[in-house]
Amino acid sequence: MVGLADCNNFFVSCERTLNPALENRAVVVLSNNDGCVVARSNEAKRAGIKMGQPAFQIKDRIRSGEIVALSGNHLLYRDISLRVHDIFRRYAPCTIDYSVDEAFLLMDGIPDSALRDIGEAIARSCWDELHIPVTIGFAPSKTLAKIVSESCKKRGRRVGVLLDAESARPVMQKMSISDLWGIGRRLSKRLYTSGIYTIADFADKELGWIRANLGVNGERSWRELHGEHCIELSHVQAPLQDSVSESRTFPEDVDDYDYIRARIAIYASDCSKKLRAMGGECRLVGVMLQTNRFHTERGKAHPEGCVRFVDPTSDTVNICNAALSILDRIFIPDMLFKRAGVWLSDIVPAKSVTPSLFDSQDYMRDRASRTHLMKAIDSINLGPGMPVLKLASQITQGHAGHNDGYSSTFQAPTK
Repeated sequence: MVGLADCNNFFVSCERTLNPALENRAVVVLSNNDGCVVARSNEAKRAGIKMGQPAFQIKDRIRSGEIVALSGNHLLYRDISLRVHDIFRRYAPCTIDYSVDEAFLLMDGIPDSALRDIGEAIARSCWDELHIPVTIGFAPSKTLAKIVSESCKKRGRRVGVLLDAESARPVMQKMSISDLWGIGRRLSKRLYTSGIYTIADFADKELGWIRANLGVNGERSWRELHGEHCIELSHVQAPLQDSVSESRTFPEDVDDYDYIRARIAIYASDCSKKLRAMGGECRLVGVMLQTNRFHTERGKAHPEGCVRFVDPTSDTVNICNAALSILDRIFIPDMLFKRAGVWLSDIVPAKSVTPSLFDSQDYMRDRASRTHLMKAIDSINLGPGMPVLKLASQITQGHAGHNDGYSSTFQAPTK
């Protein structure tokens, strides 16, 4: 059996952990540039707010207080996500972290009779420890587990168990084909013309027709609906990614070097933390800036650059120093920038990094002590909210008069 654990309205639920006054209110979380809705509370859904709806369309309802709109706090969401997934791993023999708010629970060797109790224990722990509501569906395949989880959400239940594919038929008859994992709205419109309106209609089609019209991916979805394990997600939990990146759109066009410098330091620090969390070290750091394509009064530009390390590193200070040295090279004075980002690539497992024969003992001791320092900082910053410890270069005289502190300059790395 496979379980799908899904955090309900995750971004909104995270915000409510910081501000309980948001409970029972219509709350939406907006995208990075506050352009559109990316998360909604149940109350906001009942108020008719659509996912992806532009913020300007509901600005009057926001001003009146009917809708509470919040800018995304992705550091908070990431930290709570890590803690939620730790709870999932506490109860399941094996988990696959599918997204920031979802995980598949592989329940090999667990009796079917124990699944409901395990699901209730997971949901109870997430609520008691983190105040995050979670819905869990168990079924013979990943696709069916998603269907069970979605059905439980609509019925207000925390846990659902489906022992065989045939028992899912009443649920599939009530769910639109656009709700099927892997289909989506564009393909569902094509299926409407073939008389497929519900997930049950899709499951009733002959396998030959599915294979001929939808290919191998459609066949996998069809087989999953009939209880076969066909969708593998081993790549999702791969210990190392090919690259790590962090980029943001600024609230307004910016030519303030100190403001952009602090943003680059923050993004480099976030990337370093991600890198250490996956047990990797990088050899390449890159930085990019981008102007607003709609505002070209001072011209357009997309400068970028990179630095390669002699030795792989996951040290925040080394990576931040390298990123700031790149910024010094690519920054164009008097140019208005709308977006900035940092990426790390050429990633290798930290355990596979071996010292050079020519490295001194002092260098090796310093490297080991810096590794312990980074672990200590990550441990202190583990809780929700903004990091407790951060580099001085992440704090600067804020743009447009927002005073965030004072800036500090680090010497660029020599290696």
